[in-house]
Amino acid sequence: MNTKIGYNGESKQRRFHKIKKHIEIIYRRLSFSSSRNRIVAINNPILNRVLESIMTVKDNNYTPEDIKVFEYVEDYRKRLLSDNTEVTYEIFNSSATRKIKDICRIAASPKIWGQFLYLIAKNNRSKSVLEIGTNVGISGLYTLSGMKHNHREFEFVTMEGLGQLCDLSRNKFEELFDKENFKIINGLYDDTFESVIGDGMQYDLLFIDGNHQKEPTIQYFYELKKCISDQAIFIFDDIYYNIGMKEAWDIIKYDESVNFSIDMYKLGIVIIDKSETKKNVPFGIHMTY
Repeated sequence: MNTKIGYNGESKQRRFHKIKKHIEIIYRRLSFSSSRNRIVAINNPILNRVLESIMTVKDNNYTPEDIKVFEYVEDYRKRLLSDNTEVTYEIFNSSATRKIKDICRIAASPKIWGQFLYLIAKNNRSKSVLEIGTNVGISGLYTLSGMKHNHREFEFVTMEGLGQLCDLSRNKFEELFDKENFKIINGLYDDTFESVIGDGMQYDLLFIDGNHQKEPTIQYFYELKKCISDQAIFIFDDIYYNIGMKEAWDIIKYDESVNFSIDMYKLGIVIIDKSETKKNVPFGIHMTY
């Protein structure tokens, strides 16, 4: 399909996407107070914890302990952004290579969203977390630090296809956490996902950031519902990344098992609470660009 290019080299399709994005964000900003009041009125404990995390980020209302964690992780990010080590993609049958500094710059969780993950894990008192997409370990460091705030015994499981990134993240995790507190699963998701489903873990927080395609994202959700606790939070990254991800998000948030969903444009959150009678209640909240 040919896409017409404007005088500035930008396609009409891309300009339309940008305009639509800003309209969506403006709507969330204008309706923020209403959405917050609706959440408060429902008074579901898990939904309240997510809202608490959102408000902490929006108000920049961090404790000294929080700030210390953030500084540590961001210092790690700074070092990675100067790391010229080449990473190979042989596992994907590709001869391509990319430097760690470029992977970090392009694909690692931005600071504000890492802080949000930390607060979710902390406020939810999460004890068992699954992450699909380890990358360079930045989101993992934030999440592990949030878990450690409330527990001495906890388990963080993260999956990554690139072995060099697994080694990088493992070395960093070991500086702060006992080896018993985390597991890094290396391999193609098609080869390793079944073992995650069958290992008997019951997760209370799941961060899905590994494959930005419609069918795999839906499959992850359906399969992972088999291994969650009675109360669980799913966080999906980049729900507006492409048309397929938007379609996947629309299917997931109206799944019969979902009680609440929060569309934050960058992230999509669904809450499954088996003690809650309300179903498929959607919210739209803007936290940051």
